Amino acid sequence: MLNVLCYNKEIGLKKIATPKSVVRYLKNQRNLLWLDITNPSEDDIDLMVDTFKFHQLAIEDAIFPQNQPKIDDYEDYLFIVVHELNYPSRQAGDVKSQELNIFVGKNFVLTIHNDPLPSISKLFQRAQTKPSYMQQGAGFLLHAIIDNVVDNYFPVVDQLENRIEELEDQVLAGADQTVLEKIVDLKKNVLTIRNFIVPQRKILGRLCRANTLFIKRATSAYFRDVYDHVVRVSEMLDTYRDVLNSTMDAYLSVVSQRMNEIIKTLTIITTIMMPLTVITSFYGMNVKMPEFAWGMKGYLFVLGLMLLAFLGMFIFLKRKKWI
Repeated sequence: MLNVLCYNKEIGLKKIATPKSVVRYLKNQRNLLWLDITNPSEDDIDLMVDTFKFHQLAIEDAIFPQNQPKIDDYEDYLFIVVHELNYPSRQAGDVKSQELNIFVGKNFVLTIHNDPLPSISKLFQRAQTKPSYMQQGAGFLLHAIIDNVVDNYFPVVDQLENRIEELEDQVLAGADQTVLEKIVDLKKNVLTIRNFIVPQRKILGRLCRANTLFIKRATSAYFRDVYDHVVRVSEMLDTYRDVLNSTMDAYLSVVSQRMNEIIKTLTIITTIMMPLTVITSFYGMNVKMPEFAWGMKGYLFVLGLMLLAFLGMFIFLKRKKWI
């Protein structure tokens, strides 16, 4: 599905209804076009090939996602890949990424994505009623698009922070196997986000220094603000990674402490029972003992001996403060 906005200082903002009109409006260098393509069709691909004459490799990357964030300079235009993040639930699920491909030239910005993106949908609606997004040229519109994508990172990392705090409380309350699984899942999510954030940090670093026909030096200042946001998110992720490593260490310490308590209990029981086992095995030999002739007194004698052994071991362990 193709949606097109066109801005001109003379005619103002206008929504273009047909792809054929794109060619006519694109020829006028005073026009700025924003084309947003969701789930590109054959006609959309033909538009990119015949009208914009994008490089074949760039078109393949745009219609077949799963690319890492990157920026390619094709002289007449830039091809940029960024990712929007979505965290479906605080309680379960992994971070999902949706790829956004952007072509930006002197008088056009073309965004391509396979699924609807909340940040692009909201910005496109705002741009229809607020021409300021397109009044300052393609570079400023590109900034607005990437800025909206980056702003959606903060709710995701906030949810991660909440889940990490919950895990810390669960570890202190008593660790179990499910807590370990949650820690591993969160570490995987943090690593996934970081793998997208770090390359986008490099992209914005290049855009901050860009000075082309479609990104003016004055616009670069806006990209520096977005760059600062990405740096902040990156630093938060590094902090979360360290906190999760500490949480994992705390979990292992709790498990180790619990295991030591179990081993200590079993050792005490074994130590107390050891002399009783010796006595019973001694009197269980197939040898006639003198006490056997005592009748009931011999039986009581053996029970008393076992009781004394038990009390003796208990007192000994108590004095050693081992129990």
